Amino acid sequence: MISVIYGAKGSGKTKRIIDAANLAASSVTGQVIFITDNSDSLGIAASVRFINLAEFDVKSEAEFIGFLKGMLATNFDIQKVFIDGMGRFLSKSAEELKTVFQTIEKEADKADFIATVSTDTLPAFLKKYAAKD
Repeated sequence: MISVIYGAKGSGKTKRIIDAANLAASSVTGQVIFITDNSDSLGIAASVRFINLAEFDVKSEAEFIGFLKGMLATNFDIQKVFIDGMGRFLSKSAEELKTVFQTIEKEADKADFIATVSTDTLPAFLKKYAAKD
């Protein structure tokens, strides 16, 4: 499963994804991963594996995809992956994230993915992943 939380900058996407990650950590049997590009864990539950991509120098789409695939290949207990600010840390607009989501879709049988995307209007390719409130 893939789910996208979207909205304009400052609309509360990060709070929503943190709340979702913390809720998942209390209800799933596998590991919950939270990926972002800053060192502030922002109230993430201690049971959630917090990953700051800046510590791994991940900046490009290819590096991010390799990071995700490597993480999934080495840990079969990952159940949910939360990704906050993908467009920001990849320096891409929502419209430019199509190939990233196509790759994530191929990996969605291994874990559920929940991501935030900063945009007022979802591009057509992301509409099928729009999170329901």
